[in-house]
Amino acid sequence: MNSAHEACPLDPELAAVVAAMKSRGVPPPFSGTPAQARERMRGTIMAARERTTLPQIGSFEDVMGHHEGSCVPVRVYRPLKTGKLPTVVFFHGGGFVLGSVELMDDIARKLCRDVEAVIISVDYRLAPEHPYPAAHDDALTATLWAFHHAASLGGDTSCVAVAGESAGGNLAASAVQALRDRAYALAAQLLVVPGVDMARDVAALKARNRDFPMLGTADLEDIVRLYMGERREEATQSPPSPLRAVCHTGLPPAIIAVAGHDALCEEGRTYARCLTDAGVGVRLLQFDDMFHPFFGFFEVSASARRANDLICREFARLLRAQSTQS
Repeated sequence: MNSAHEACPLDPELAAVVAAMKSRGVPPPFSGTPAQARERMRGTIMAARERTTLPQIGSFEDVMGHHEGSCVPVRVYRPLKTGKLPTVVFFHGGGFVLGSVELMDDIARKLCRDVEAVIISVDYRLAPEHPYPAAHDDALTATLWAFHHAASLGGDTSCVAVAGESAGGNLAASAVQALRDRAYALAAQLLVVPGVDMARDVAALKARNRDFPMLGTADLEDIVRLYMGERREEATQSPPSPLRAVCHTGLPPAIIAVAGHDALCEEGRTYARCLTDAGVGVRLLQFDDMFHPFFGFFEVSASARRANDLICREFARLLRAQSTQS
C-alpha cells in the first residue's frame, strides 16, 4: 500500500467507535475461548441492532441446503421486487471462527433490498470445533445447492453469483474456483475486504508498524491458528488461499472492495491485479477512510453507508449486465 493511502485519516465516526472500544478496554476479537469471543460479538451486535431498523425486504426463510450427501443451514432472503431475479450466495465474515447468519442478518437484508436479488446466507461451520476444510466444504455445498435450486427459490437460474466479506470473501473466491473446475458458470463474484491468502507474510505487516483497527496482525495469526489447526502447512494451497491458485482464468467478473485502514487492503488489491492479469473483468473499489469491517457499519457511519451503497449499486449493475448477456 502506498503512502497516499496511509495518509488518509480514518473516518471520524468510525474513529469514534475505535476510541470508545479502547476506553472500555474491549479485548481483541479472538481473545479468550471461542465461546467467549462469540458471546462478545453477539452482545455487541444485538445491542446495536436495538437502536436501528432492519432493512425492509419481502420475506425470508431458514432451510437446509443439500448436495451430494452434504447439507448446510441457509437463510433465504427475497426482496420486495418479484420476477426473474439474480441469486446470490452470501458468506459472512468472522475469521472462520465468529459470526452467523443471525448476526449478519442486517447485512444480508441490505444486500437483498439494494441489489434486488435472492440472497442465500450460509451458516457454515465454525472453527476451531470444525477446522479447515469444514467452512470451505460448506461453502461449496451451499453454492452447488443454490445453483441447482435457483428457480424454485425464486431466482434466475442463468444469474447465480457469490458474495462474501472478509473470511466470507475467501469462501466466495474459493467456491468460484471450485465451480469453474466443475464446469459451472457463475455470473459474478463480490469480494468485500477479502482475506485470500492464509499463508500471508504477517511479519511484513508487523514491520510496517501501523495500527489496523478492528483486525490487527495478531488477529490474522489467530485466524490461521484456529482455522487451519494441524493442517497449517496447506495454507499455501488453494483452497484455502485462492490468491495462490495455479490458474485464475475462466472466473466470473468480480467486484473487489478494500479498506485503507485494513491489514488486508494490499491483499485484496493484489487479488484484483491477479484476476485482471488472467483476463477476468474486475472493478476495484477502494475506500481509504474505512476500517476492515466497514461493510456492516452502515448504521454507524455516513461514510460507511455511502461505501456500502456504492458496492451494492455496482454489484447490482454487474448482475444486470450478466443476466442480459445470458
